[in-house]
Amino acid sequence: MRPDDKASLRIKYRAIRNNTENRAELQKRICRLFTESDMYKECTSVFLYSAVNSEVNIDAVFRKALSDGKKVAFPLCIDSEGSMEFYFTESPEDMITGMYGIKEPVKELCKKADYDENTVCLVPGLGFDKKGGRLGYGKGYYDRFLSEFCGESVGICFESCLSDSLSLDKHDVKVNYLITDKKIYIFKMEEE
Repeated sequence: MRPDDKASLRIKYRAIRNNTENRAELQKRICRLFTESDMYKECTSVFLYSAVNSEVNIDAVFRKALSDGKKVAFPLCIDSEGSMEFYFTESPEDMITGMYGIKEPVKELCKKADYDENTVCLVPGLGFDKKGGRLGYGKGYYDRFLSEFCGESVGICFESCLSDSLSLDKHDVKVNYLITDKKIYIFKMEEE
């Protein structure tokens, strides 16, 4: 996809997301769908994101995961070139506003997170498609991370930000699942 096509799609989906009505109720549904799912119940650690602007707020997942005894990690941007690492976090007090105005773990207070096939990573995006494709913000942080990640990746967005198909570039990494305020979409083939 040409960069200007992605730029216009980013404008379109940001506007849709900014104008989403009943935001609090829709966010509750998304968090509930996730925390009631088998993938949540069976995972040992959850990698979350700190919502900014009009992203789906998943703070309820953070609180629930901590109360359920799961390990919880958030991303820390290492540089402006698209590198990030996750750090285990036990409290909102372990976070400060970092790069791009996003809450990040304080590296000195938190332990670098390890992951395995029992880790679930919730992935933000401006939009997703019905094949697991993701329209990100253009810096490639999640594409780089997910290309090495061996757990389950779960896109998070409002149903209104879902399209039938997005044109992806070769470096764009699809998610295994998508959770909207309507349902859980499964893109990964179930292993036999």
